[in-house]
Amino acid sequence: MYLGKTRLGHLGKNAYQGTLSDSGLSWLEKLWHHFWVGSMILLVVAGVSLAMIIGYFVALSTPIFKLEDISFQGLKRVSQGELLKKAGLGNGVNLLALNLNDVKKNMESLPWVKNVTLQRELPNKLRVAVAEYQPIFLVLVERDLYYLDETGVLFYKVEGAQGPSLPLLTGLSKRDWTASGQLKPQIFQEVIRLKDYLSQGQDPFYPEKLSEIHFDPDCGFSLFTLERGIRISLGKEELQVRIQRLEKVWAELSKRPHLEGLRGISLQFGQRIIVHGVRTKGRG
Repeated sequence: MYLGKTRLGHLGKNAYQGTLSDSGLSWLEKLWHHFWVGSMILLVVAGVSLAMIIGYFVALSTPIFKLEDISFQGLKRVSQGELLKKAGLGNGVNLLALNLNDVKKNMESLPWVKNVTLQRELPNKLRVAVAEYQPIFLVLVERDLYYLDETGVLFYKVEGAQGPSLPLLTGLSKRDWTASGQLKPQIFQEVIRLKDYLSQGQDPFYPEKLSEIHFDPDCGFSLFTLERGIRISLGKEELQVRIQRLEKVWAELSKRPHLEGLRGISLQFGQRIIVHGVRTKGRG
């Protein structure tokens, strides 16, 4: 039997299914109700936020988070002292107060630093992983020497006798570089391929034996040895095969006692090898 509807819902049911809209409350009572509910929520949020702010400032002042341990990885040419000074990581620095983006930016402004990764380890440790530029050649730009890295970028101007001793890459012109100071991809790939070939073998030429690698867009590559400045003409084609032949000829010449007259080796004429200044097996 249907008994009708009341403010508590259908008679005979245990759950209230109504809302404030059908509760019989006036609009003023409803408004007052929503005001108190909203006020309570705001008070809770404000309380939690205030507690977090107070906790943060307490953490900044406590010695627990004082930076005491900094570890470095990947350092070869950059010193820990340079990085610490550049980043302003002195005594008494609070680990939580550090702006890691600023620290990273300051460290990466050092000439040899390519990339820095920072990681906090609470309560008092900072881990610093450094990726340095890897120079592969020296390049003369106008009157200044620069290091060329493994991506084809000029990254550091050489002052005096600083840095590693590497072969000088010559023959490049302005048209061989991009506007951002990077060696154009096609030329750079040729240079890298040559470097890799010269780095192979039992007695590799790169980098210890070479003073200069000259690039000519028409004639290809020529090498100049560190000792006696002997010119080795490779040409443009079959560089790997020609360098393998060079290694054999060089090994044979190294067994000879008198090489003062050796001026050059030409390998750009197919399978023919010409040794200039020294007679070897009927060639001269």
